Amino acid sequence: MAADFIYRNGNIDDIEAVFRLNRQVFDEAWSKDVMLQSLQVGYDLQVCYLDDMLVAYVLSQDVLLETQIMQVCVHQDFRRLGVAKQLMLQLMQNKQDMENLMLEVRASNQGAQAFYAALGFETQGVRPNYYSKTSRLPREDAVIMSFKPCVSQSERAKA
Repeated sequence: MAADFIYRNGNIDDIEAVFRLNRQVFDEAWSKDVMLQSLQVGYDLQVCYLDDMLVAYVLSQDVLLETQIMQVCVHQDFRRLGVAKQLMLQLMQNKQDMENLMLEVRASNQGAQAFYAALGFETQGVRPNYYSKTSRLPREDAVIMSFKPCVSQSERAKA
């Protein structure tokens, strides 16, 4: 039986759950105050719940005509079930009027790079030493990837 995931726009009421999941998944977790402030200044939050459990979220920020995807976070027990894909497709649909969607991913994270490439993101360059050393991971470059919704829409229309 397929799980009944609920996808929706997140809000300040989700911050406690987002903070907990962030701490579980990322070595470089954000503080609860920073997360709260990010929503207060206009960041967008997309969430996915299973019953009362937050299983994934995407946090993004619009600057002029560009969306910067700040975090894509999925609970380890719910990876490779299409949850991140659904959240990203929802975000991409919501941001179809933007000129560009951008994100950074660790150079060693080949799985994430392949995931984003399958969604239509293209590698644009590298930010040297972008990620700090953590207890588990070395200091590392970030691969910059982008998706251009307007170009993608016009290409789809031609097909």
